[in-house]
Amino acid sequence: MMAQDDDFKYQAQANSEPGAPAIKEGQAPAPTPSTPHGELKKFRLSKRESQEKFWGRFGVTQSSGSRFETGLGIPPPVAILVKLYLKGRLSDGDLPG
Repeated sequence: MMAQDDDFKYQAQANSEPGAPAIKEGQAPAPTPSTPHGELKKFRLSKRESQEKFWGRFGVTQSSGSRFETGLGIPPPVAILVKLYLKGRLSDGDLPG
């Protein structure tokens, strides 16, 4: 089980599709950076990068990156990569995108 730290908060992602499986008890919801999603956009813009370039380094499409910047929960593997990148522990050379 993933421990919660200061850099992540856990949000249950509501699935609006009828009949879709709900998050089961004991199942961890996807983490998202604790900074507001708008901060991810500000960071990307400060680097003067398009959504395609910024999110592509994490293996994410432009359209998914746009959703993440506007409040959609970020999947755990992507959230971990973004966290490490924002902290300077990963560089562009470390990422395949």
